[in-house]
Amino acid sequence: MFLFVYKSIPIMNLANTNLQTSKCIGGNRAMKKKMLAVLLTAAMMASLASGCGKNAQETAEPAASSAAAESTAPAASGDEETTAGETDQITFPLNETKNFSMLCVINGDTPMDEVDAFKYLNEQSNITFEVNSVPQEDAAEKEGLILSAGDYPDVFIFSSLSKNDIDKYGAEGVFVPLEDYIRTYAPTLTSLLDERELWPYITAPDGHVYEIPALNTGAELEAGFHIWLNYQWLDNLGLSEPKNLDEFHDVLTAFKEQDANGNGDPGDEIPLSVPDGMSYLKNYLPYFGYNLDSETWCANQDGNLVYIPIDEGYKEFLRYFTNLYNEGLLDPASFTQNYDQIAAMGSSGDVLGCFSALASFQFAGRDQDEEYQTLTPFEGQVYPQSTGIMHGSMMITDACEDPATLVAWADQLFTQEGGMLYWLGVEGNSYVNNDDGTWSWNIGGPIGDDIATVREKGTLKYQTAFPGIQPDYWFTGITDPDESYLITQRSKMLDYGEVTLPAMTYSAEETETIASLKADLDSYINQYGAQVITGALDLDESWDNYVSTMNTMGASELFEIYKNAFNAAEGK
Repeated sequence: MFLFVYKSIPIMNLANTNLQTSKCIGGNRAMKKKMLAVLLTAAMMASLASGCGKNAQETAEPAASSAAAESTAPAASGDEETTAGETDQITFPLNETKNFSMLCVINGDTPMDEVDAFKYLNEQSNITFEVNSVPQEDAAEKEGLILSAGDYPDVFIFSSLSKNDIDKYGAEGVFVPLEDYIRTYAPTLTSLLDERELWPYITAPDGHVYEIPALNTGAELEAGFHIWLNYQWLDNLGLSEPKNLDEFHDVLTAFKEQDANGNGDPGDEIPLSVPDGMSYLKNYLPYFGYNLDSETWCANQDGNLVYIPIDEGYKEFLRYFTNLYNEGLLDPASFTQNYDQIAAMGSSGDVLGCFSALASFQFAGRDQDEEYQTLTPFEGQVYPQSTGIMHGSMMITDACEDPATLVAWADQLFTQEGGMLYWLGVEGNSYVNNDDGTWSWNIGGPIGDDIATVREKGTLKYQTAFPGIQPDYWFTGITDPDESYLITQRSKMLDYGEVTLPAMTYSAEETETIASLKADLDSYINQYGAQVITGALDLDESWDNYVSTMNTMGASELFEIYKNAFNAAEGK
């Protein structure tokens, strides 16, 4: 049985913390925003005085406000108000049902309020939600409309907003500062953030924390895109794993010319294919010596920040794939086909030699996924490793009258038991415990007759990115052969993993500039790459003009912002 009994948590002396603002939440919003502006001004002044290298403790202590000091903190249960210094507790289930509103971005077709684990979590907590479930493809537009209109739900779950967007809206007063709520009402999450030194990665430039993240562990720290190479084809042809780019080229050539799948037709193999052109092709940059940070297009090269799209090494990257394209080794459909098309092609037969994906079964299908392995980085190279943080998992807005309860509610999912509910769902419904200490999806049980249905309708993780932790049991007890194989392959890459960049923060003005410049620059980067590789432009003849155009569009300005943030984070 999954118990949500929350231990007594003392309310600290709150005279100098953000918890004091909660009395205002839900009241006169104009008055609250005036008060928030005073707090933010003080916080920014404190941030300027102390510099950028805040540690976890410093980022959790915002600047004081005399107005806030006169306020009182609400009782954690929300039933009555408690003055600073008194103690209270949040115990689930709550004595009285509380209702909140939620906007939740979902991956599948099942509304969040119909997901089995979500219903169970809230029944055990005595909390109800009015949920607006938004499909992922519509999220940016619908969230933008909601934020523009100012009619916010209490909480955003799995938002399409970037970390910079979250910080921006937080500074504007849309999202509530959460650092003190987390330290007071989320002891499990606090412990994880402290132990893994993750506070800087979720802290805004003004010193506040406006989100509760999801946290991956173990092999999931390598849960990004990998290069998957058909090792069965290597075996068929008596080839070894390529150790450098020249050998990788030779392997792809053999795939094309030597009937790698052994079906008697030497012309049906596709050596290398990607969907959406440069969007996936850039995942090969680590094999060119760049520990790519996909969000910024930057890499840390021996302690110096490099903006990859205008670096000379990127020119050679484009030259390499131009040659692959000209030799018929890169699928000519790579710049016109989408994700679903390559997945349908890959799962329909043994035709793909190499591709980039989160998991091999995404493009090769579950019957063929174990033919592929992650390509080992070449000698001296590292591979992008995440901090384990998934941003945008939970933000609480200034419409919420009781942030404390929502923070404590979320903290339940950072325990091992809560993580099991998050990733596996309810025992007996979506999964079952086996006699040997393993677990299995409950196929044919009350949730559904196949894994995809069970995970979508039964678990929080598959349907969205809730705040929470990945449990140890996911790794130690898994029996799903495809997921188990994926864990093994990702674990292999941990030996080469290196976090791409330090925690880089930007001012509100810089955030606006990044958003303005990045959209056009990224589009031009993708356009130019596709034109060069497909032969519409000659690389050597067009490169200087491309770099000049990039700088005219603001690449130099963008990189200067990134470099200053990088140097500040590195203490330079």
